[in-house]
Amino acid sequence: MTTVDTAERRARWRALGFLFLAALTCAVMIVVRTGNGTDFTQGLWLGLLVGCALNLLPIKRWLRPNNSVLRLLEDEGTRANRQLSCTVGFWAAVVVALLFQLAAHFDSGIGAEEVGQLVATAAIVCAMVTFALLELRAAR
Repeated sequence: MTTVDTAERRARWRALGFLFLAALTCAVMIVVRTGNGTDFTQGLWLGLLVGCALNLLPIKRWLRPNNSVLRLLEDEGTRANRQLSCTVGFWAAVVVALLFQLAAHFDSGIGAEEVGQLVATAAIVCAMVTFALLELRAAR
């Protein structure tokens, strides 16, 4: 198997992993917000969000800059996809925050913890799904 084949296979698995992590983050968020959340699920949610945010960074490329497979994984298309996905995540956070601002006028029971969790989840999940879909589209 050549270096290019290895890089393409890793890129596909990375994109599928991002979709799985986004779905898992949403599932944990549902458990946390339905009232069944314990300290463990709160910590799991926070750990997943931090892990997902770090996965959006090219950390492996920074740690091993001379690896030929990682250089192929981090080409200009991937960098553009990463930038676009972070932009989509930012705008998702803005939209969710504005919707909660509007909802707070009608329901004074909306708490800051709920808003913070949902805004952060929306931002990270949107960024990860966007990046994964762009990478899968580029792999065709």
